[in-house]
Amino acid sequence: MHGFTRAGYNPNIMPAIEPLLTSANSMLGLNLDGERLLIVYGSPSGMVQERLTVSTPASRSFPAILELITASADRLLMITQAQHLPLPDCVSVSITGSYDPLSGTLGSSPDFPEWKSEPLKSQLGLRFNLPVFIEQHPTAGLLAEMLFGSTDASSTQVYLSFNPTLRASFFLNGVIYQSPGGSAGDIGKIFTCDTPDPRLNRLLTLNDYLSLDGLASQALRAQPSHWDLNTTGIQVIQAAAEGDPYAVELIEGAAKMLGENLAPLIHLLRPRQIALAYPVSLSAANFLPPLRAAAAAASGLGGLELPQFTASQFGHRQPELEALAPAVSAFRIRASSR
Repeated sequence: MHGFTRAGYNPNIMPAIEPLLTSANSMLGLNLDGERLLIVYGSPSGMVQERLTVSTPASRSFPAILELITASADRLLMITQAQHLPLPDCVSVSITGSYDPLSGTLGSSPDFPEWKSEPLKSQLGLRFNLPVFIEQHPTAGLLAEMLFGSTDASSTQVYLSFNPTLRASFFLNGVIYQSPGGSAGDIGKIFTCDTPDPRLNRLLTLNDYLSLDGLASQALRAQPSHWDLNTTGIQVIQAAAEGDPYAVELIEGAAKMLGENLAPLIHLLRPRQIALAYPVSLSAANFLPPLRAAAAAASGLGGLELPQFTASQFGHRQPELEALAPAVSAFRIRASSR
């Protein structure tokens, strides 16, 4: 196992139980899902000086992914040390799945089906000997919007993430809402019909239409002659952004379904804004109008009663800023409370 000290690596030093830093000059940011591990070396301002991406096959075990993280961090920090940059002060993590902030454990997810309540925070702390801050993808994305973007932090916000599943994060009364076990916001599990799909022999959910994998599956099912068998959800989104009428049809249909199913949530929370995460944000021009129209029709609300429907403005930088946001948010909260 590896540990960081101000002079370098030390495998024998144990991490502090709770982060004690009140500020940070440099951070090691991790953004992890079932397809890739993104590691960035950045600052609290959101500036990224170095980045590294490696693939993460979903079938790999928790210990194997930990080894991959450690080896990849070693590679990145060799680059930063060659530039005489300081060692990071903390580790910031954005991760897929149901992360429980109270226990620091991560449950099984579509990205990592072999993981069972893994002690993510404590294990990363042992390996890096640094304070570790972790949030789920949608929560980290919402924090990034508030920290580095123009999102109003004084009003109720809903942030929608689509990879690997459709999940929401909520900013209510000045705090991010979190539930024990980290299961809140898993709205992709909402059923879309009462009749089982004959192909899958189960009821379809919003994930079957709006997650990246679901979007790709719908493309191959509804338009098989137009798409390659290896088509991905991101490719469908990019095609829609470039004006492909087949992709636009899929995107508009998915947006309409989402808007119809958001109506109860809108009445419950009355959010001021509902924002779309990357990569769906790349096709915002095709997604937002039918989303708003469907939400208005299903909720019976209009004008200022409806939330503002927006998309992340960070584009391809969003994963990087997501990786840094958990730690930046923690430090700013501590600074404001002193």
